[in-house]
Amino acid sequence: MEVVRGPDSTVPPPFTQPELSYDKFVARPCDLLSRDQLATIGIITDPGKVTSYPLGPNCTWEADKSMDTGISVTLFVNGAGLVPIYQRRDWGYFAETTIGGYPAINGDNKTPIGTTTPEGSCFTTVGIAPLVAYQVAASAHRPNADYEQPCKPADKVALWVLEKLKAGS
Repeated sequence: MEVVRGPDSTVPPPFTQPELSYDKFVARPCDLLSRDQLATIGIITDPGKVTSYPLGPNCTWEADKSMDTGISVTLFVNGAGLVPIYQRRDWGYFAETTIGGYPAINGDNKTPIGTTTPEGSCFTTVGIAPLVAYQVAASAHRPNADYEQPCKPADKVALWVLEKLKAGS
């Protein structure tokens, strides 16, 4: 039986891309981004801090200045992929997108995004296999341009992570 997806579907789209793995990075999620990449978004000094969350390992990089954009990457090791995000699509901001051709969601628990709190944030979750996903969170404060469009840096970093996973190193 084929799953029919409507515009408000609580099911992710069918997975059509080559499957990727982040197994090499589960113990070292901070290696997903290079120092050069981080420098282009204003993170020069922070080497990244690894934290273990229920969803999986996470690396967070704090911006050098309070007005710069902070980034974190979480590897969803719970085996649910994009499914939980689709099931909670009515919790706030939710927009289907793609990152490098892979299915992704831009989301936040508040809506409209970037204009309701002192901090603009966006979570870009990318499916890299049917039940495998990772998430990039970006947060910025006024007057940073990313405050109004926090999904822009989240998507950029999500693409960098995808490229690293494709390279497999």
